[in-house]
Amino acid sequence: MATAIKAIPTLYGKEARRFRDLADEAERRYEAAGPKDRDCDPFVISMREMLKRSGF
Repeated sequence: MATAIKAIPTLYGKEARRFRDLADEAERRYEAAGPKDRDCDPFVISMREMLKRSGF
């Protein structure tokens, strides 16, 4: 029995420009943030502690 394939939504006009502008802005913010120091990140520190306790 075949499964129906749904159409992929496509943006046009103002919606497409708005989506592209938001995506470009998100990319600029990501690039401007620069690399993170993983040794100072609290999430990484807690994960390393958990791994040590579990024997890894």
